[in-house]
Amino acid sequence: MTIFLPCRAGSQRIPQKNTKDFAGIEGGLLKVKLKTLLQVDSVDTIVVSTNDPEVIAVAESFENNKIVIDIRPEHLASSEASTDDVIKYVPTIIKDDHILWTHVTSPFISVSIFEKAASIICTSTGPNT
Repeated sequence: MTIFLPCRAGSQRIPQKNTKDFAGIEGGLLKVKLKTLLQVDSVDTIVVSTNDPEVIAVAESFENNKIVIDIRPEHLASSEASTDDVIKYVPTIIKDDHILWTHVTSPFISVSIFEKAASIICTSTGPNT
């Protein structure tokens, strides 16, 4: 299973929200989320989709082959980009049948919850199951 983790630069409400120190953790919410996702057994790949050099630096600091950086095109990384356009973009970069989309702004989802979600996603055979 592949995880899609969007982390665009330029948050208007909370500057640097993805990488700003969080609870004393350097690398912030992104570091928390990546640590959690790397513990999920069924995760093959974590695609960090970003236009933010700080996000890239934090992701690369893990030195883990499961983490893949997608340099998202600027037109899909602006505050004007629609969610629909990003959704349409994802299948152009991820060919896996099973994709779990999550955000760094939900840092308290546990490994066990991700495992449960993955088991549901991976046993699903289509959009109606």
